[in-house]
Amino acid sequence: MGLLCAQGDILVERVGDVEISGHVIECVTFGSAVVAGGEKAGHYHSVIGSVTLFRDDALARDIPAGLYTLHLQVHSPCARLQHDEHAPITLERGTYRLRRQRQLEPTDTGFYEQYGVLED
Repeated sequence: MGLLCAQGDILVERVGDVEISGHVIECVTFGSAVVAGGEKAGHYHSVIGSVTLFRDDALARDIPAGLYTLHLQVHSPCARLQHDEHAPITLERGTYRLRRQRQLEPTDTGFYEQYGVLED
């Protein structure tokens, strides 16, 4: 486990293998599937290989609301996550959780309480 990488605004986290559950979005034996649309430029993130995309909110309880995208299970020896504006990422056989990442802003709830405010 332990793989954690980003491709633009998508964060990819290798998780322990789980049974496919919840809602199956797409199952691709050979080809590509869109895993997320780009928020700013309109480009999309897609994966090429033998994969199953599924969404199970119960497996993402620890992710803030609105950031969980889906789970991706790679059945082939590897799959390639690609985007027009970013370098491709090779994913080995296994299960991955995809989520949006966002920049932490000082106005986010609890930021000041946890980290304090720096004064000149």
